[in-house]
Formats: sequence, C-alpha cells, structure tokens
Amino acid sequence: MEKKCPYCGAVLPEESSFCPHCARNLNPRTEQKPPRRFSAKLRITALLFCLAAVIGAAVYLTTRPKTYEGMGEVVYSDSDGAYQLLTSVFMERFEPMALLETKAGWEEFYRFPSWLYINDRDTGADASAAFLEKTASIQFHVEQPADLAEPIQYTEPEFMDINPEAAMGSLVDFTRDSAGQSQAVWDIVMKNGDTIRLAMDLNIIATAVYTYDSEDTDLSTSQALQAFLDKVAGEIDEGDSVTITLPPVTYTEPVVFPAHSFNLTGTEGADGQRTTFAAGLQIGPEGDYFISYLKDLDFVGDGSGVALAAAGRAWAQNCRFSNWKTGMMAYGNAWSNTTDCVFENCGTGLHMNITDVSPSDSHFTGNTFTGCGTAVLLENVPSEVEMDFSQCVFENNDADIDNRCDQSLNLSEVEFRS
Repeated sequence: MEKKCPYCGAVLPEESSFCPHCARNLNPRTEQKPPRRFSAKLRITALLFCLAAVIGAAVYLTTRPKTYEGMGEVVYSDSDGAYQLLTSVFMERFEPMALLETKAGWEEFYRFPSWLYINDRDTGADASAAFLEKTASIQFHVEQPADLAEPIQYTEPEFMDINPEAAMGSLVDFTRDSAGQSQAVWDIVMKNGDTIRLAMDLNIIATAVYTYDSEDTDLSTSQALQAFLDKVAGEIDEGDSVTITLPPVTYTEPVVFPAHSFNLTGTEGADGQRTTFAAGLQIGPEGDYFISYLKDLDFVGDGSGVALAAAGRAWAQNCRFSNWKTGMMAYGNAWSNTTDCVFENCGTGLHMNITDVSPSDSHFTGNTFTGCGTAVLLENVPSEVEMDFSQCVFENNDADIDNRCDQSLNLSEVEFRS
C-alpha cells in the first residue's frame, strides 16, 4: 500500500519523515516541559509534617486509654510499675478466684464477701494505697438473669475492717431462688482513662431440702436419733439441707453427727421441758463450707465433759449450756459461732482452738456467761476478723475473757458484772 502525505496527498517513499512536495513534517513533535522543582524550604516542611504525624500516631497509640479484662485476676501496668488485681471470697490476697460454685438450701438467705485485692506484681506487697490514688471510680455489681425469682443483692463497695488486707469488699446476698449462673464484676476507671473489668463467675445451686420431726420419725431416744442421722447421711447428697425438729425429751447418750451437716431445732413441752442433751453432741468435720445450726437446745451436764464439741462448722442459737467442763468447743479446721446463748456454771464456757479456717461470721453477740471458771477462752483463732461480743453479759466468772492469741474483739455494749 502506497504511503501518501496527509497534507498534500503526494506519494511518498516508505521511509519518509517529511514530504518533499509540501515540506511538511510527517512526525508531529510533543512539547517537552522542564521538570518542576520544589524549593528546599517546602521539602523540609513536608518532611517535618510527616515526622510529626508519625510521632503523633505513636504517642496516641501508647497513651490512649486502655481496657483490661480478666477472670479472677488482672495485671495492670503504668509508668510506676505493675499491679496484680484479683478477686476472691476468701481472706487470702494471693489466690484469685475465677469461679464460685455455692449451694443454697433452707436458710432465709446466704452471704459471701467479694474482696478486691491489689498487690505489687513484682514484690507481692499490698499496693492498695498507691493504686487507689490513681482511680477515678470503683464499682461492683452482679450481672444476673432478669428472670430470677429472687435477685441477688449486693452492697456498695467499701473498705471493711473485717478484712484489712482487701482494698475493698462488697457483701453479696442470695437465696435458693437465686439459683443459676451469674457474674460478680468489679469495674474500675482510672484517672488516666484506662478501664479495668475484673470478674468472677458465680454458679448458685439450689440444694434439696429435707425436713423431719417426731410425728413421722422416731426421735425419742439417743439411739433412735443416732440411727436416723446415720441413715439420712447415707442416703442424701453432700450439701443437701436437713432440718430436724426434735421432741422435748432428754438424750442421755452421746450423739455424733456423721459426715454431714444437720440443723437441729429443739421444742418445749407443756411442762417447760426443752429438748436436752445430757451426754453431749459431737459434730465431725463435714467440709469447709456447710454449717450445722443448733437452735433452742439445752445442754445439761454433770460437771465433766464437753457439751458441744465442733470439729465441723456449727452455730448455736438460743441454746443453754449448764454444768460442763467445757460448754462449747470449736477445734480443728472448723469455725463456730454462738449467739443469744447462756453458759452457766461451766469450767470454760466457750473455747476456740482452731486452725487454718476462714470465719463463717463474726457474731458472738447476745450471750450470757455466768458462774464459769473462764467464760471465753481464745486459745487459737487464725483470722484477723474482729469477733463481735457486743451485748454479751459476763457475770460472776473467775475470768471473763482469756484472750491468749490476742484476737481482735468488739466489746461494745458488753456488761461485766461481779
């Protein structure tokens, strides 16, 4: 195919770059512009801007508020060091608790404390004071199902004298109608904007509740009562609640609880005779949690022996201990309480000699100690909890309180009579 000039139409050689007839250039030129150059000042400004942006991003990433979350334990760090925050129901600030499984039976309500502990992560020392200065707010709540028949209740967090090693505590109350899975949560906001969520799962299990009395069960003698206790302990699960209402009889032989807790309630006959144990009651170790409640019972002895020997947790309420070498003795790994009881003419009224145990409750209130050699003997009490003896009466005892272990006591409204 012939090559023609696009301008005049003349036939051209194949390799022509211009037309010999009209002298027009056959290869159009593109105008070349000189490269644009930025000033040194503008380049430096752009570089500084980029550098500032990088530094700003780094500062933001390192100083922006952070969120810390943990189950049972959280480690929080700032420029001053690292803090170990943990929660537990026990008076032990080095054992985090991510889950509490507890049972609820016949009692009107149950309670446990949720403690917040703050330790220096590196030394283990109590770092509560230094940490609390950095906090803007500390709150506690329980996240629970909306359809609970009885919602779990809790108090505002505060420092509690009962556990001086804890930075704060909240008291949590529940019943068997609160059964289900919930979560106890500490929410902490720091002054620098950081937030901390420290949680513990809570699983409340409603136990079976069994009640018996003399109308459907033979409880007339020590032997009959002992046989019944042994039978029930072998048939029901650990933690199930057993409440037995006793007839107004006198049990003349020792009665021993098998490896289970029992709640015994006495009655009073038309002649004023109350349910009476004349040879003592022994509560063996049935675990660290379950408590045997003893209500409205008389313990009447001959000046020897121990009326109530508790190697398991026990709580005597409105009971009378008369004429024993020792009225009530708590020993081994068992905390015991006594409230609104009478101890009279005993060598020792209440004797506490326990080891390695968390207290069930601090109340020893409303008791009367009269005519005893030593009303209260505190030989060993391995807890810093303040035992509350308020509203007690001490009368005509050789020694009112022998506090050999220097236990912290609340003696407000106590009457000492000679």
